Amino acid sequence: MTFLKQIYDPRSDKNYDWIFATNVEKIALGDIIKQYKKRWRIETQFRVQDEARIKCKSKDMKVRYFLFMLEQMLQTIWICFYKDEVPFKKFLIELSNTAKKWVKVQDTE
Repeated sequence: MTFLKQIYDPRSDKNYDWIFATNVEKIALGDIIKQYKKRWRIETQFRVQDEARIKCKSKDMKVRYFLFMLEQMLQTIWICFYKDEVPFKKFLIELSNTAKKWVKVQDTE
């Protein structure tokens, strides 16, 4: 277990106390935050993939493959254009709301 006191975060302009649980016996103090950010990004990517998964009961492989490719496309668009602006789940919600508005506009024409 590693305890870090009063670590400055330039994004929030605040100091934080952090506790890291690790099985690594020797770790350079200057590298611990960088390593955990990297590991946390991996966990975040798994969570994002779960949020993007389209639930489907179809046994047709063409349908399942199409939905898989759609998931990948949505993730790629988010990573390339919106990752720094909005969480993935909010991106999906906003995309859904926009699509619903487009459908309403088409229905009224």
